[in-house]
Amino acid sequence: MDLNNPNVSKLLNMVGKKLGQDPKALERDLAAGKFDSVLKNLSPKDAANFQKLVNNPNLAQQVINTPQAQQTLKSIIEGAQQKK
Repeated sequence: MDLNNPNVSKLLNMVGKKLGQDPKALERDLAAGKFDSVLKNLSPKDAANFQKLVNNPNLAQQVINTPQAQQTLKSIIEGAQQKK
């Protein structure tokens, strides 16, 4: 997984929001190969899907480009801007 890829950052933000976890903490764990903090909060099906996303940048890009993901990203960005 390329943590320098901006799409990965977007995905981490979405996952962090959904799990109620800090995206930077998720990034540190994932960079160290520690998936426990993410996987422990997911159903087995969701955990398997997450593993697929982590291991396939093209699939992650497809997910990020969906209307639902774009709306989630927009909400995250707007929320962050309102907190400034």
